Amino acid sequence: MTLTELKHLYAHQDLVEALVEPSINSGYIVEFRHRRGGLVPLTDICGSEQCYGDVDSATQQAFEVGFQQVRIADEY
Repeated sequence: MTLTELKHLYAHQDLVEALVEPSINSGYIVEFRHRRGGLVPLTDICGSEQCYGDVDSATQQAFEVGFQQVRIADEY
């Protein structure tokens, strides 16, 4: 989902957690846990998962959605 779509879900209290984790390729991705279960990734308008070069950049995107706290997943 795009940043705008995720902000909408957050405003309606449908997202309960923000998570930054290592990407399969390189860098970091941002995912959000939906209140009904499952993870929703941050994507661009074409539906491709967004990848960031460092944890801080990825974390900033979770803050943009509205979260005050972000869980950082270990690489292992």
